[in-house]
Amino acid sequence: MSLVTTADSPAQPFISVLLPVRGESDELAECLASLARQTYPRDHFEVLIADASEKPIDPSILPNGLDVHAYPNPAQVMSPGLNMLAGHARGDYLAIVSAHSYLPDGYFERLVATARATGAANVGTRVLKVARSPWGRAIAAATSSPFGVGSSIQHHGTAAGPADSAFPGFIARATFEKLAGFNPDLACNEDDEFNARVRAGGGLVWYEPAVEVAYRPRETMLGLFRQHYRYGRWKVAVARLGIPGYLRPRHAIPSLVVVGAVVGPLLAVVWRPFAIPTAAAAIAYCALAGFEGRRMSRGYGAGALRTALVFPVVHAGYGIGFLRGLLDRGLPVEGRRRNAEPPARS
Repeated sequence: MSLVTTADSPAQPFISVLLPVRGESDELAECLASLARQTYPRDHFEVLIADASEKPIDPSILPNGLDVHAYPNPAQVMSPGLNMLAGHARGDYLAIVSAHSYLPDGYFERLVATARATGAANVGTRVLKVARSPWGRAIAAATSSPFGVGSSIQHHGTAAGPADSAFPGFIARATFEKLAGFNPDLACNEDDEFNARVRAGGGLVWYEPAVEVAYRPRETMLGLFRQHYRYGRWKVAVARLGIPGYLRPRHAIPSLVVVGAVVGPLLAVVWRPFAIPTAAAAIAYCALAGFEGRRMSRGYGAGALRTALVFPVVHAGYGIGFLRGLLDRGLPVEGRRRNAEPPARS
């Protein structure tokens, strides 16, 4: 049952939108336009941008009347950029917003109402993927399926309640400061790690599917593979930090599928009877991918075959990344990570 309401509150909190950007232009313009359409009072929220782009943001895409402040993000990594913005923020809540997304008009009212009703430290919403190309629509369909993304309920869950993580994130300022923000050493899965610390400390992470945030997914198979490779590799990296309850057996399933896909045929060559279970497993996987591809494609205007072909790319990317992560001796290094302290509040 949804706890979202749209009733006005007698004391509306101030909200700081934290928006990391790296080279997005068309997407950023669309995102900012959705912020300008918010029904929440404009004098009760601000938009802070961490800009890791090579070129400055075009001022023409900034909506008139919106309180927007842009800061350079020399680390070119999301987590230190978000921490930097939090140091400048004035809000009682920190609303993490992706430049690849755009928000429904009543987003802030509904998230404030949910946070207050549940006492959640962080509130997430359902991801509604909107793509432009045929492959993009297939990717949107497959990555909105439990078969594609497993227990990541923000992609397909329909029941409101406690969750492991939250997208895009609507964080109580007190919780963010108590946990010292995002881990600046993480170039990926920083939200996953942050929410694990919230839960480990007794805080509530809440999923509210009645609120949907539109999101532009990857539009190419190579981009999708790279994205999920990073997710898998950094899943292991974050697990090494020792947060209780972070890594679970289900997270290793894609890597076991990858190992089986490689080892099974090799063993079948050495010992022919092993070809039977190997072929059975391959047929079962293809049947599941075909069935789910056909089912999911209908709601996204995607081709059933294209959608079915996305599943092995997602699973292989994550599985190979997970296996690569097992070989790492420390955290992977991406971009120009810096362990600088966030600036004092302005």
